[in-house]
Amino acid sequence: MILRRLPCLLAMAGVIAACSNSSNDTQVFGGHTDIINHRITLQDGQVTVHAEGVPDAVVDGSGKLSIDGREVPVNDAQRALLQRYNASAQAMRADAIATGKAGAATAAKAVGSVASKLAGNDEDKATAHDQIEAAANDVKLAAAKICDDVASMKAAQDQLATQLDAFKPYASALGEANVEKCREHASN
Repeated sequence: MILRRLPCLLAMAGVIAACSNSSNDTQVFGGHTDIINHRITLQDGQVTVHAEGVPDAVVDGSGKLSIDGREVPVNDAQRALLQRYNASAQAMRADAIATGKAGAATAAKAVGSVASKLAGNDEDKATAHDQIEAAANDVKLAAAKICDDVASMKAAQDQLATQLDAFKPYASALGEANVEKCREHASN
């Protein structure tokens, strides 16, 4: 039973951490630069949004918006939305790393259990199975947090697009399909 689940657990850890297996919805986490949906880049605490036909927009943690290297004036409410947008992206990164770690821990438990079984130690089989199931559930819960972050980031993006004209061209960086795909993959 455990041998049969090992490839699934290893694959699940990678797929859930990425929140998608499609090339249009890629997330790469853990290095110095993280990419979401080929349109959003996280680097050094800044979120850069790429949109066709316009210069990149950069949102920092303080809520400053720069487009083509020039700061865009914003009011307090807009600054708060920009801060929320950046914070959601940073939370997504942290949750993705946590999910990857949970997936690695699950895989390590599964490998240890398989090794124990191959060595002839069957007495702990039920306990090992329960531990692996619990660890796999931890991975799913961690992945669900990523999807919550995607939804939060999209909500901030949508509000920014209605309240800040300069942000309107970047309003399609995340779509409802991104949130739905993430939740679908996280629940599998």
